[in-house]
Order: sequence, then structure tokens, then C-alpha cells
Amino acid sequence: MFEGCVEIRIHFSDYLDGLCDPQVQKSIRFHLNYCGSCREELEAWETMHADLRAMPRFRVPSALALRLRVRMSQGLHTDLRNRLRVWMDNVLQPMLLPASGGVLAAIICFCLIMGSLVVPATSIPDVPLAFVTPPRVRVLAPIDFSTGDTSVVVVTRIDAVGRVMGYRVLSGESSPEFIQQLDRVIYFSVFQPATSFGRPTDGQVVLSLRRITVQG
Repeated sequence: MFEGCVEIRIHFSDYLDGLCDPQVQKSIRFHLNYCGSCREELEAWETMHADLRAMPRFRVPSALALRLRVRMSQGLHTDLRNRLRVWMDNVLQPMLLPASGGVLAAIICFCLIMGSLVVPATSIPDVPLAFVTPPRVRVLAPIDFSTGDTSVVVVTRIDAVGRVMGYRVLSGESSPEFIQQLDRVIYFSVFQPATSFGRPTDGQVVLSLRRITVQG
């Protein structure tokens, strides 16, 4: 694989450190079996390596090591954009995990809150949005009397099931004969009860009654 001793001796340092390729290592061993000069050179290399390993090791102070790493980093990142990117990485990387955990916790809390606010499906009809609704007339009994030129205004009290509890004439005719006819109209009419927050309750409704007779 090698043409001469010079090429083999170039690999002596890697050979002693065990860093040679297996094919190169095999070629060096084959050459050493037949070349005494290279064997002597390799022994000199081994002695030098042993002396180097025997020398005391000095630990670099931490402050000096930090300054050296900073200088080396600045030398490798002379471009302003690269230096800014490295600075951003050093600043944001320690906060990346806490920030990710905070965002994940916020998402989980939001999903739990929104899940608790979901209204379950139901077959019950929707309740009107108005808080309080007055009684209403569903079916008014036929009016078989004449009020003349003025209408009769009546305040009618309706209970929670839509029944008439009583009434009072505010204006208009109030003779006994008229009241008897008015009783048939009021008590035979059908009312829708008042509601409070969607629940039926007692209430009052004002009725203005008038029969118009057209003669031809």
C-alpha cells in the first residue's frame, strides 16, 4: 500500500493512538516486519509518547476557559447576523421548555373550561329569552253586546295555569246587565299565563273590548 518508509512514518502518530484505518494498520505492521529502520523510528515515537503522557497536566482556570470559548465563538461568528442568532439561541433556549409547558397548560385549561360550558342537547323547547312576559289572549269568546261609541277597558287577573281569577272594569259601561254579558266573554276566553324566567306565574292583562255594528 505504501511505496516507501517516508509515507509509513507519516502515520506513526495515528498508529500509536489507535486511530489508523484497519487496512493502513495492517500495511504498517507488514512493513515493520521487514524494515529495521522503521522499527527504530517507531520505538522513538513510542518513547516520546510515553514522556508526553508522563508530563503533569495543568488545569486551565474556569474564568480563562470561559474567555477562550467566548473569543473562539466570536471568531467563528464574525458576521453580525450569525452573532445575533447565537445570542438569541443562548437567551431563548433556557426559556423554551418553561414557555412550552406554560402554553400547553393554558391550552389544557382552555379546553376544560370550554368543555364545561357546552350546553347538552335536550328535547325540551327553548324558553323565551324575555325574563318576564305578561298574560296573553289565546281565544276570545264571541262578544254579543254593544259598547256604543266607547270601548270597555277591563283588567283581568290570570293565574299560573291560564284561568281567570277575576277582573275589574276600568272604563266603560258597568251596569248589572252588561256585567253578566261581560262575565260570559271573560270567563269563556282562553288565556296564556304570564311567565317569570321561563316559569308560569300569576299576572294581569288589560283588555279593550268593543263591538262594532255595521248597519246597511
